[in-house]
Amino acid sequence: MNNIEPEELQALVQRIINSGVLGRSRTYSDILLYLAECAISGNNPKEIAIAMDVLGRDTDFDVGKDSIVRVHIYHLRNKLKAYFDKYGKQEKYRLDIPKGQYILTAMPVADIPVEKLSVTGLALRRNAVTQWLAGVAILLLLINLLLQLSPEPAEPEDISVFADLAPWKEMFDDAAPVLILVGDYYIFGELNDRGEVLRMIREFDVNSPEELAFLQEMDVEGTDKYFDLNLNYIPSSIAYAVTQVMKLLLQGVDPERINVKMASEYSTADLASNHVIYLGYLSGLNNLYNLIFAGSGLEIGNTYDELSNLQTGEYYVSSSGLSSADSYKDYSMLVTFPSPSGHQITMIAGMRDESLNNIAQQVASETILTDIQASLAGNTDGISFEALFEVTGFDNTNFNSELIYSQSRDVETVSRFFGAN
Repeated sequence: MNNIEPEELQALVQRIINSGVLGRSRTYSDILLYLAECAISGNNPKEIAIAMDVLGRDTDFDVGKDSIVRVHIYHLRNKLKAYFDKYGKQEKYRLDIPKGQYILTAMPVADIPVEKLSVTGLALRRNAVTQWLAGVAILLLLINLLLQLSPEPAEPEDISVFADLAPWKEMFDDAAPVLILVGDYYIFGELNDRGEVLRMIREFDVNSPEELAFLQEMDVEGTDKYFDLNLNYIPSSIAYAVTQVMKLLLQGVDPERINVKMASEYSTADLASNHVIYLGYLSGLNNLYNLIFAGSGLEIGNTYDELSNLQTGEYYVSSSGLSSADSYKDYSMLVTFPSPSGHQITMIAGMRDESLNNIAQQVASETILTDIQASLAGNTDGISFEALFEVTGFDNTNFNSELIYSQSRDVETVSRFFGAN
C-alpha cells in the first residue's frame, strides 16, 4: 500500500464516500470499504469472496457465469478516477484498483508522472468512450458546418430577412452568446440472472444515475436488476435539426458566439448570460419543462406524445411510430420568450422524429414565421409566443404541415417563475 497508514487510508476512503462520487447506492461504498480492510490486513480478496461478503451471493455463486463483481469493480475504478481527477491536488495519496485485480493500491500523488501534453495543450492519450460520445458527434457536425457555411460579414443592405422575425431577431441584435441545448436521454441496463446486460432501458422518470440509485435504495420492485451503464443518447433527427438551425443562425450570429451543450448538463446559470435554444423531443426537456411551459396554454398529457389545450380541452396525440399505422399525425412546437435578463429562451421541439424534422424547417421559413406573427392578435412585443404544428405523413415521410394553434405568452408569468415580484 506504499506505506500509507491504516488510519490515513480509512480517512481517505471516507472522504471519497462523503464526496458523493460513488452515488447514493451503498454498493460501491461497501466494496470500497471492504477492499480497504483487505488492504490493511494484507488480504488479497478473490472475486468469489467479494460476491459473498459484500454482494450477498450464496456459496454456489459461479464467477464464470456471473460477471456482477467484475462489472462493479470496473465502475468503482472509474468512480475513483473521477474523484481524484476532481480532488487529486488536495490528496496525498491516489487510490486505484489495477485492471484484472481486486486489490486497492495507494500511490503518493507526488510520485505520479505528470501527464505529457501535445503542442495544442491536450493530453497525449485517447479518452475513453463516455456518455458524451453523442455530444462529440454533434460538435464535429457543427465544426464542419462552421467551416463550410461561415459567411463573410453582411453588408448593411444584405441583412438576413430573419433579423426582424422572432425568435431570431433578439439573437441577431446583440453580442450575447447563443447556447444550443441538445435534448439527450439517460439509459441504463437490465441484468439477467448471470449479471450480464440483457437490454438497455429508457425510462422517462429516470434521467440520471442519481435517480436510478434513489429508486434502488427505495427498493422499488425490479430495480435490483437495473445497472448504470454511464450512457446517454440523442434522437437521430437532432442532427438534421441542428444543421437547419445552424444555417439560419450563421446569417446573423458570429460563429464564435455559438456554443453547444447536452440538455442533461444544463444549469440555471446558463440562462443568465446566454440566448438559449432547446432542440429535441418534448420528452427530453427534463428540468427545463416547468420554465418552458410557464404561462402556456398547453400542457403535457398522460404521455410525452400528447399535449392538451387548457382552454378547449382538445388533445393532440402523436401516432408516429405506431406499428399498426402507416399514416400518422405528429406534433411540433415552437416556444419563445425573453428571460428577466433580456436573453431569448426558445424551444424547438417535436414529439417524434417526423415532427422534429418538420419544426426545424418551419423555424427557418420566413413565410411561416411571418404567418405566426400575423396570427397573434394583441401581441404587443412580438417576441413572446407559442405555436403548435400538426404534421401528417405516410411511411415516415412528411407530406403536410399546418399551424393549428398559436398564442402570445405572458412575460410576467415567466418573470414570476424566476422569482420576480
